[in-house]
Amino acid sequence: MNRLFGRTRANGDARTTRQATSVVLAAAIALLALGLFALALPRLGAPPAQAIPLPGPIDIGFAQSMSLHHQQAIGMAQLMLDGRPTPLTPLARSIVAEQLLELGEMRGWLRLWDAPLIAARQGMDWMRLADRPLAPEELDYLLDCQRSPTGMSGLATDHEVNRLHQLEGRERDAHFLRLMLAHHEGGLPMARFAAEQARVQVVRELAARVVLEQSKEVYLLQRMLAAMAAAEAPPR
Repeated sequence: MNRLFGRTRANGDARTTRQATSVVLAAAIALLALGLFALALPRLGAPPAQAIPLPGPIDIGFAQSMSLHHQQAIGMAQLMLDGRPTPLTPLARSIVAEQLLELGEMRGWLRLWDAPLIAARQGMDWMRLADRPLAPEELDYLLDCQRSPTGMSGLATDHEVNRLHQLEGRERDAHFLRLMLAHHEGGLPMARFAAEQARVQVVRELAARVVLEQSKEVYLLQRMLAAMAAAEAPPR
């Protein structure tokens, strides 16, 4: 009887996992379609002559760069969902769900614009095409991106990502939190920039949403790392 119950429970868990994955994918497809609809049609109530503006280089550059950024965040979070026990499972699931939806939106835009999903050149030079001079902190950010081996500040290297496979327990958890913290901090400057400088409204809106979401997660990641360090500190 226990064996039968165990198999039944395992089958139920597997079905639940498949159902959750299906829900996330269905939501991603629905949001992608919604993004295409919002870009392809004039806004309701607007005069017929007022068409949605064509994307500029900042819209395209942001969609390409942030798509790459989200892809890595999703990949790292999925590595934390490989079945090994970790208290970070809810955080990893949240990152996968949120960023998969946004990735679907951005890829939908790029297809609608007939633009490549990946930029021809590595880097963030699209930020130099603003209609105003870049602020000192923005120039510093571009320099950091140029110095980074990945072409983007905060993007983890292959070696750093591979360590998520190799580490175990608390070391693995701490490594994930540090990588994700650097990842979010590296993505915030370009999201703030696009929220101001992108030509298409839905692009500005998504960029502003990324700023809000990832700013909250930066605070959470910092607190989680601080709590881990305090728990590991020797008693006085």
